[in-house]
Amino acid sequence: MASHMEEDILEKDFKMLLSLGSGSFGEVKLACHLPTHTRVAVKVLEKSINSVADISSEVNILQSVEHRNIVRFFHMIDTLTTTYMIMEYVAGIDLESCVRAAGCLEEEEARPLFQQVVSAVYFLHQRHIVHRDIKLENILLDTAGNAKLCDFGMATKVTEGQMLEEICGSLLYWAPEILARKPYDGMAGDMWSLGVVLYVLVTGHYPYVEITPDGMHRLITTTMCPNLHHLSKSCHIILARLLMVPTGYRITIGQLVERP
Repeated sequence: MASHMEEDILEKDFKMLLSLGSGSFGEVKLACHLPTHTRVAVKVLEKSINSVADISSEVNILQSVEHRNIVRFFHMIDTLTTTYMIMEYVAGIDLESCVRAAGCLEEEEARPLFQQVVSAVYFLHQRHIVHRDIKLENILLDTAGNAKLCDFGMATKVTEGQMLEEICGSLLYWAPEILARKPYDGMAGDMWSLGVVLYVLVTGHYPYVEITPDGMHRLITTTMCPNLHHLSKSCHIILARLLMVPTGYRITIGQLVERP
């Protein structure tokens, strides 16, 4: 059980500055670590709305990953009512804001960012971790322009051949097999989400847009992805392989990192 000493450590060592964002899980705040004068991001998870098992799973996954394109996890402070996850603060913007401001990116601009995200996902999949919420808002850009994947609240560790059933993430990024409410391969689901990310980066809009899961599934399975003539042949091929409805033909992360 968490002690009052941990609550004292939080108040003594950290000064909360402002809110960076919020979601169904709770809130992320910018804070200053007073002993080192370092700015950090603090994910605040109230135990009344987050299960202890889910919090524990996220912490365990973050403790096991260290990669230049994944937001770093520093420490956890656990009190009676709340878990505070102390994370690296990325002082930039997310990719969604970047694309919204630019309209879309040229392929030469998108390529290094996408390569960095792919590197992070390759690192995760090699360790049998699926993210399940890859989207532009969960890819942060630091002041040097480097991409960092964040928010592992939906992430889970899988065994070889394991199929998942929990539906999580964002509708515009869901793979068709998830929309069909069938048991799904989490890694293949991540690959579809990467396809949506790349598509939005180079076009400025989503490949498929509907407001309900059923409508989205119908649209994806009955409509060809728009052929965008301004894109290079190699970009077309990667998008086509990522946004492949049959999972058996969808490119894997191992195949993707081998492409030029």
